[in-house]
Amino acid sequence: MTARPLLCCAAVASAALGCRQSATERPPGPIVSALFALAAEFGADAEATTRAFASLQDIALRVEKRHARSHADVADDINAVIFGELGFAREIDSPATRFFQLSSVISERRGSCLGLGALYLAIGERMGVPLHGVLLPGHFFVRTRNPGRHNVELLRRGEAMPDDWYRKKYGPWPEVDSAYFRPVTVTELVAVHWYNRGNDLRAAGDLAAAEAAYARAAQEFPGFAEAHASLGAVQQLRGAFAEAAASYREAARAWPDLPGLAGNLELLKRQLADASGP
Repeated sequence: MTARPLLCCAAVASAALGCRQSATERPPGPIVSALFALAAEFGADAEATTRAFASLQDIALRVEKRHARSHADVADDINAVIFGELGFAREIDSPATRFFQLSSVISERRGSCLGLGALYLAIGERMGVPLHGVLLPGHFFVRTRNPGRHNVELLRRGEAMPDDWYRKKYGPWPEVDSAYFRPVTVTELVAVHWYNRGNDLRAAGDLAAAEAAYARAAQEFPGFAEAHASLGAVQQLRGAFAEAAASYREAARAWPDLPGLAGNLELLKRQLADASGP
């Protein structure tokens, strides 16, 4: 009953910058506000968060200046600043919160694909560039739309990868009315962070806190099958079999063939039979 860690990257839809407020003039938008509020909920130090926001402003301004010179796709300029000039690195092994919490990703210059993706989303919003996060099973990546849509894979230093690469590496997933392979909302982005928070807490053995985190993710993103399944797995571990069954039903409603779900349900069925006695 293992939750699949979501070590991920977000999605960028780029636009010409044109005449608009600079990154230092624009008030915090909904993405930046949500991501820094999450950092506070995850226990980030207030002074460190303030420093991280100042660093975010500097990074966005650096990208703006580079973009004004290059006239390239803005995602290419973000790639050049993040991975080239500033030396940010990927983290693919640890589910630790600091690798997806925006403030610590900025301060440590290291992040999971979700952490690096959150950084891209925040930079784009500071610049006035529309951004979209795209969720896949176990992944989150970047997509541009200017001049034509292409994917930006942050675990490969921003390399453009075709749709088929994602389908082969992370598929299959439900294609119709699902949470996957389409832009997520800000609320859904927050939920993905809570899901990853649950993975970190579960890895640390804090099942009660992990359950609460998974519950937040499932509540805020009802179509996120992995959040419901992970919530059910933790409930099953603590013997709350009826609650686990309800969570698994929600997971199955979102994705009937979710990998691992059938095995968990079979084990739960045996546990319920044992609990009812002869």
